[in-house]
Amino acid sequence: MAGIAGILGVDNGKLDKMLERIEYRGPHERRIYRNDTVNIGCNELNIGADCKDGSHHTFNGKTSVVLDGRVYNPKKGNSTDAEVLLALYDKFGTKFAGKIDGDFACAISGNGRMLLARDWAGIKPLYYGHDCEGALCFASEAKALVDIVDNIREFPPGYVYSRELGFQKFNSEAVETPEFEDYGQAKKVVKQLLIEATEKRMKDNAVTGVLLSGGLDSSLIAYMAYQIKPDIECFTVSMEEGQDLPLARCVTKYLGVKHHILMFGEKEINEILPRAIHHQEMYEESCVHGAIANFLAGRFINAQQVKCVLTGEGADEFFAGYDGQFKQGSNPEEVASIVDSLINVAYNTALQRLDRLNAANSYESRTPFLDDKVMDFALKIPLEYKIHGEEQTGKWIVRQAFEGCLPEHIIYQTKRFFAQGSGVAYIMRKQAEEAISEAELTEFNRVEGNPLLSSVEELYYYRMFKKTLPHPAFDRLVGRWDPLRPSFFHKWEKPNL
Repeated sequence: MAGIAGILGVDNGKLDKMLERIEYRGPHERRIYRNDTVNIGCNELNIGADCKDGSHHTFNGKTSVVLDGRVYNPKKGNSTDAEVLLALYDKFGTKFAGKIDGDFACAISGNGRMLLARDWAGIKPLYYGHDCEGALCFASEAKALVDIVDNIREFPPGYVYSRELGFQKFNSEAVETPEFEDYGQAKKVVKQLLIEATEKRMKDNAVTGVLLSGGLDSSLIAYMAYQIKPDIECFTVSMEEGQDLPLARCVTKYLGVKHHILMFGEKEINEILPRAIHHQEMYEESCVHGAIANFLAGRFINAQQVKCVLTGEGADEFFAGYDGQFKQGSNPEEVASIVDSLINVAYNTALQRLDRLNAANSYESRTPFLDDKVMDFALKIPLEYKIHGEEQTGKWIVRQAFEGCLPEHIIYQTKRFFAQGSGVAYIMRKQAEEAISEAELTEFNRVEGNPLLSSVEELYYYRMFKKTLPHPAFDRLVGRWDPLRPSFFHKWEKPNL
């Protein structure tokens, strides 16, 4: 985890201001590399163990790199993440991004030029815009650019940019995954790739915990982490009526690992709701639901002096876990379209929420389901391997791959959103309905220029959102997750600078 920012052009103190605004992303060290035409900087989060301090920035005497993310290339050796990235750039030039196995947003400065890049899944964030003097500015979060640039935009996933070359989409060449002849082979590969993804994220011994909701995905991560590190600890946040808590307790008892549990209620929700909305830069209903539990979990983890954990993020997107959404498809083509769209919007919905709420609490999470090999192989798998039977059970191949590793009721449990499983969603809806009427929502949606909101709950969040993020750019940057919305199927158009 790190916060990066920079300016292609005259600085005039703006870089320091941008980095100060996102200092929580990396409170341990600030490094800035300056020259006459390019100025880039990094707020570093040092997580200890065998992960070297200052791993997100480097300078070799002529080229500097700042990076948010992690690099897992097999020939990494004792090099830091930023050093590996620089070596790939020196070898492959502007094609370096396609050679990275990992999640990243980065800037490279050399010979008076600047290069920006973002991983193809959009796991790590990046925003950009021009100031009044025409200088190109970038930062990890949009809030860092407010009142510095005229028009904040999100840097598209899977692109490299330089002023000389413009935006260029890159093809990921860093990993290769095997082909398969049948379901049985595919199932074995899925399990092996997930185990390998977990192992390489734990190789530096920085991971000391698992964020365990009790759902299938985090339970499988806990199982795999336990096989590698038997003294791994699990962290769960829940309300008293949370449906997932008994399942989380079952998993930790089955594995025999230490289980930290934080119980919370309406008081805590009311306390942190505006802060969670501000940090994640979103008002979208389902994302705000998840933000509460994620924010409280992050604060709980940080209080335990834990700096790096594993999470189950990404499984629902890449293995068709959102059954409440894909079941709305009336034919196989519509189901496939919904599943694909959930992958395509993850970068500025679920993954944005995960990133911002980790950053807000200054800790790092690593996501084996978002490993390059796992994602690549998941995209090869036919949809019928992921969705099974008349009940249209999602993540079927993942469930079967790990059958017998955990109790059957854990493996074959039904999908619940984090906020539903923790009990948050029901309380928040009740609060919103008490504060805002349907008539207010109708009137709001009639006003030209207002975003179209789907519920009184979303209007409730939107009002909080505008109190601390009033700049109109934030409205435009909010991702839409609900597949019933036409904008849900929005595709990236190649941007111009």
